[in-house]
Amino acid sequence: MKKLVLMAGAIALSATAMAHTQYLYTDTLDVSGKKEVKMKTLFGHPGEGNEVGGVAVGTVDGKAMPTKEFYMIHNGEKTDLTAKVVDGIIKTDKNTVRTLDYTFTPADGLKGQGSFIFVMVPNHATDEGYTFYGAPKLIIAKDGAGSDWDKRVAPGYPEIIPLKHPADLWTEDVFVAKFVDKDGNPVKHARIDVDFINAKIDIKNDMYKGGNPDMPKVSKRTYTDDNGMFYFSAPRAGMYAIRGVESMDKANKVVHDTGLVVQFK
Repeated sequence: MKKLVLMAGAIALSATAMAHTQYLYTDTLDVSGKKEVKMKTLFGHPGEGNEVGGVAVGTVDGKAMPTKEFYMIHNGEKTDLTAKVVDGIIKTDKNTVRTLDYTFTPADGLKGQGSFIFVMVPNHATDEGYTFYGAPKLIIAKDGAGSDWDKRVAPGYPEIIPLKHPADLWTEDVFVAKFVDKDGNPVKHARIDVDFINAKIDIKNDMYKGGNPDMPKVSKRTYTDDNGMFYFSAPRAGMYAIRGVESMDKANKVVHDTGLVVQFK
């Protein structure tokens, strides 16, 4: 498979490898006017199109693990939504795997205006001999950006903190964010993978239709600077899944990371 990898940010990597990215997905980040917002926690290689399948979320050697934590931050208040997460599936071009699903409604707080930040801790998962511990985050906006979106909201977990709102980006923009560790300290020279979500994802019908695996400019890899900052631009409009790797223990095959979805228009 041929794939052109663009590099952005402080330090570029000359070789590419598929990113195991765990991300919390919805079909648009601006939810103004919506009565409900369906979400799925997905795990896989979002830039690879129809060439590869998905990975089961929160699953170890075929055994589904319980969700550890799922919550929302809005106007500085935290709401525990763990009990409302349900098991789901996603049907890819290659396989069918487990997802963790949630539907955000007015009963859970979809009203008013501003940003709603969701943090999912799905439990660990295994793939290709590695164990992955992730805590992906999703930021949606309703009738304006409001507050909280550029704040630390996931203490105890690595986190990508955007300095530009993920729902308010144009292809002319440069996305800017800080990557911090579980204690909130900037992670220096951390690996950042950025993948264009090269697929049509139908959450309602649990379908993931991968795109052309030879599509150019679908993946970027960069590293944070000394202050944990990273930057990238997008070659096309669409949704992008960002993965920040806090640590990768190759000897014991254990990875701690996080994810964030951003949308360029």
